[in-house]
Amino acid sequence: MSHREVHWKLTVDEFEFYDSPESWTAPLPSTHPSPPATPHPSPNLPLPATLEVHPALSPDHALQLDLSFPSDAFRRNPQLTQALLNEPACSPPRAEVCIRIAAGLYKAKLGVQHVGRPGQPVTVGDVLSVVQNALRQYDHGTGPRDAAPYMHRRIATVNGYCERRGAGAKAAVISAERAGGGRIIDHLLGNTQFAGLTREVGQPDHCWQLALKIPPRYAKL
Repeated sequence: MSHREVHWKLTVDEFEFYDSPESWTAPLPSTHPSPPATPHPSPNLPLPATLEVHPALSPDHALQLDLSFPSDAFRRNPQLTQALLNEPACSPPRAEVCIRIAAGLYKAKLGVQHVGRPGQPVTVGDVLSVVQNALRQYDHGTGPRDAAPYMHRRIATVNGYCERRGAGAKAAVISAERAGGGRIIDHLLGNTQFAGLTREVGQPDHCWQLALKIPPRYAKL
């Protein structure tokens, strides 16, 4: 299983200092380290109880998150409190989970471990960071033709979450988004709204499927 390393930005000010397009893939903030956790079994070993995904990551109570927004907008969502981000992503806790993404033109499997502390329980923040960071990566080379309208729509509506920004600031945001061109998220053809995680059928209980839906920002395509 491949793993992606995700480095966390500490403050919004630090994030805004780096204005290169690459900075727009910064993951969720972590102002405090997660509390120490009790050691737990390998994800490949049977557990004494049925694994349950954290309620905030489950389809019934999924956080309202548009994964296509830049990371500063994504992480400003008031639902993403530090306390929530530090909670284990599932019960019983696991040291590693696998997340399958299959939407539009894109399919992938992501390995998730605790950021900076492998072997500790994967948290809600770890899961959201790895998924959003992976989908916000640049689509280097020639992207699929079918993804182009979604790239243009994503860029055109990028300021919708922050109406109080001045015209100059909004123009700067659009310019930064355009500088990178297409992103992997565009391959999902508008299916960018987080709709929860479910157990992947026929796989061990630490293997999950990402559910997605189309948010209002893509409804006019």
